[in-house]
Amino acid sequence: MAVLATAAAAAAVAGGVAVIAAPAEEYPAADGWVREPAAPKSAPRAAGDPSQAVVSAELAAAAATAGLERGIVHPSDGGGTADCIADWVGDGPADEAQLAALETALKEHGWQVMARNPRPVPKVALISGTWRLELHNGGLLNTATLVATRSTEPCDEAFRREEETRGPRG
Repeated sequence: MAVLATAAAAAAVAGGVAVIAAPAEEYPAADGWVREPAAPKSAPRAAGDPSQAVVSAELAAAAATAGLERGIVHPSDGGGTADCIADWVGDGPADEAQLAALETALKEHGWQVMARNPRPVPKVALISGTWRLELHNGGLLNTATLVATRSTEPCDEAFRREEETRGPRG
């Protein structure tokens, strides 16, 4: 269910840097994903699992560090998934140097790289606590977009309910 919910969240954004609520095992090699070598687990965050507000602030800070400009901010529809999604939308695509700087800045905020997919558009899957982030650039809107989804039982249930209500095309 989490994969379906994440696909719906990513599809709703239809942009570049997206997040997936599935664990790294869900990134199949047949689809081009290559898992990162097992790295020592990062130390747990002093304050525990980050809140939606903390993750939103981290995404914005990482994007600013990478020199990305924020695009139009769309108001959240609230609903049951408000605490389960954090996003940041740019005003255009990022270049390779900005993407590298974005990944570095996210790592400095405690995000760990789980897998990479070099084709057709390079993507990087990251994790921080219960949050999943798929970082890529482009998409239908040709913009850098960050969408993080929380993978917890309440959020997975909220995504499932939202998908049932909206249907597969949102």
